[in-house]
Amino acid sequence: MKLLYIITCILVSYALAVENVNLEFAIKLVALFSLSFLYLETTLSVNHWYIMILLFSIISDSLFIFEEFYYPALFFLILNRFLYIVIIRKTIFPYPPKVIFLYSIPFLLTFLMVYFLIYEYMVDIQFFAFVFGIVSVFMFSSTYLNFLKKNNKRSKYYFLGTSLMPFADILMAIAFYIDSHLAYVIIYHMMYYIGRFYIYKAMVMHRNK
Repeated sequence: MKLLYIITCILVSYALAVENVNLEFAIKLVALFSLSFLYLETTLSVNHWYIMILLFSIISDSLFIFEEFYYPALFFLILNRFLYIVIIRKTIFPYPPKVIFLYSIPFLLTFLMVYFLIYEYMVDIQFFAFVFGIVSVFMFSSTYLNFLKKNNKRSKYYFLGTSLMPFADILMAIAFYIDSHLAYVIIYHMMYYIGRFYIYKAMVMHRNK
């Protein structure tokens, strides 16, 4: 299953290059299903929040391919980012809110700069993009605090995985609204797939400790 996931991650670049929507749809489904089965095969205790994340990833990736389902796809993507926080809630909730906010400031400023850079282009999704960005900032800062507190391989993999996603989001926004270059599209897709694999490794280590 691991080999299948790696192969599909590579093949999605071909589908994007030839602009074959049906092939892209099929490859993305196979990639996420293979990661789901890989997790179920290698974990001793299933984390149901993570299963929901994988399920919502399958839904959002599938819907994003078709422009008419953009808003539902965005909703599931926002929900996914929130669930990443839910998984580590026991680690971050003991922190006072002011500490969480303090660690969020650098990520929040970065998001606001990018948001206002592309604000005028996002005619129909300005509010959704803002909510998505805020949730992503909180996810990023939360996994960073989790890493600082635990400082082990599990927290490192989880932080690396979740940190790749906001940067992929930024590159996706640039490719979608400012400079539609194929290289950007392929790179941010790879960032998502690598990030998901890091998170998978963290989840397996967490449940099999």
